[in-house]
Order: sequence, then C-alpha cells, then structure tokens
Amino acid sequence: MRFPLVLAVVAALAGTPALAQDLKVTVAGRDSIVLTPADLKALPRAKATFQAKGHAVTFEGAVLNAALLKAGVVSGDRLMGRYLNQVVIAKAADGFTSILSLAETDPFYRANPVIIADTKDGQPLDAKEGPYRLVVDGDLHPSRSPRQVVSIEVKPAF
Repeated sequence: MRFPLVLAVVAALAGTPALAQDLKVTVAGRDSIVLTPADLKALPRAKATFQAKGHAVTFEGAVLNAALLKAGVVSGDRLMGRYLNQVVIAKAADGFTSILSLAETDPFYRANPVIIADTKDGQPLDAKEGPYRLVVDGDLHPSRSPRQVVSIEVKPAF
C-alpha cells in the first residue's frame, strides 16, 4: 500500500519545476561568489542542443564563461601558460562531478558555449534536472552535463 503512494509522489515531483536556488562559484586563490537566480538570468545567455534518447533536446541558460568571469578567472587571450592548467569542476546534488579544462569553457578557445542551463525545450528544468544543469554544446552525448548543479569550482589540475 505504501509503495504505490511513494511512487505517485515521486512521479508528481519529477514533472514539477525545480525551485530556483543560489549557485556557489569558487576560483582558487579568490573569494567565492554566490550567484542568485536573478544574477544568472542577467548574464549573457546561449542555447545548446544534443540528442537524448533519440530526439533533440534544447537547453538555454547563462554562459558559464560569463559566470566564471564574475568570479575572477583569467579569460580570452590572457588564458595561457599556468592558467591553462586549471580545471572547472561542476558538482551535482547527488555527488556526480563533471570536469572540464578552463580552456574548454572559454570562447577564445571554443566556438560552442558551455551553459548553466535553467530551461529545457523552453520550460524550466524539472526537479529531476534542475534548477541548473551544466550543458556542453557540441558534445555528442550528455555525459559531461550534470543535473542539479549546486557548485562550480575552478582550481589548478595539479
């Protein structure tokens, strides 16, 4: 009797939009910043599309590089030498971690954006995916796109 009730609650929550929350961004050697949902909405935005279970899915959100700039990363033609040794670590609520090189997030080195998505196919992300999902435009599979991202950290790889 309890199992069907629990299953019904989980199914109902899966379709509900995730509640917006703050996102912590930390850059090694600098103070952490906290981006509110309004801060993220105000950043430059982009779309990213990839195939999921046989059909195209389009995500939209803040450009990750813009969020990292607010936190103080080196970017553009200044991103060279020791700065190329840095990695971006996106941590999800369930413990999943995705790692990208800092250069992979910079438009000086990469044509396709990496975004902090808050919508999927024009709708807010649901509780299963949101409130934020990191999406790497150009990836053939969403393996580096953690759901429920709670923090982003930039630090030296070694």
